[in-house]
Amino acid sequence: MLRELVNIGDRIEIKQLDQKGELMKSSKTLVSQMVDFLEDDKISIATPIKNGMFILLEKWMNYRLYFYTIKGLYQCDCTMVQSYRENKMVLAIVKVTSKPEKIQRRQYYRLECLHEIEYRKITEEEVQLEEKLLAGDFAHPDEKATIRKNLANLNKEWNHAVITDLSGGGCRFNSEEKLKSGDKVRIRLDFVLKNELKKLDIISDIISSQKKIDRAGVYEHRTEFYDIMQNDREDLIKYIFEQERKLRRNEKK
Repeated sequence: MLRELVNIGDRIEIKQLDQKGELMKSSKTLVSQMVDFLEDDKISIATPIKNGMFILLEKWMNYRLYFYTIKGLYQCDCTMVQSYRENKMVLAIVKVTSKPEKIQRRQYYRLECLHEIEYRKITEEEVQLEEKLLAGDFAHPDEKATIRKNLANLNKEWNHAVITDLSGGGCRFNSEEKLKSGDKVRIRLDFVLKNELKKLDIISDIISSQKKIDRAGVYEHRTEFYDIMQNDREDLIKYIFEQERKLRRNEKK
């Protein structure tokens, strides 16, 4: 069943279990990556790295794995079997001991980054114009063209902002405009995935907005993506994991 949910390269978080199968309070979260599926419910994962050092999992110790996938966040338990080297990588073989279970937790891994974007607030006027255009109920023949023109003019008013963390479900960004919880914004986000430029146009809900204490005239906004195509979300998640892997490689140097 795990094969149907998890893909090679998916991010994994690891926490140690005690003898009762409960999470150890002192257990620190380790970051790994899915490498391969083996026989007899065994999988191969990357040995966690911290501060450029490999953190070897203890043989026969039980752990809980959290898989960040495009289908959501899943967890299962496992037993550490052995470590081995493959090329320049140190890998671990673990035996999965429970069925994967979907959990209601932050679904998407968040990448801390600085990424320039453009955004604009969606006004009540724009919402009303869009609804009228969709309904097709026009008072006179020229009204449709007038609505389209007004919407085009609204679409010219974009603001510059900088994302500070990004996930497949939303982002956090800083700007000089004061927003409030419940506002809707349209975000233009560009990134390169496998040498191909991706351009996303995403409608987002403002979850929270507050003034930055350390930066005068700057506000920090937390958003949740409201209207995003599934293919665009999957590309975004792949990009985030690609950047995270680059950071991990740089930590090894």
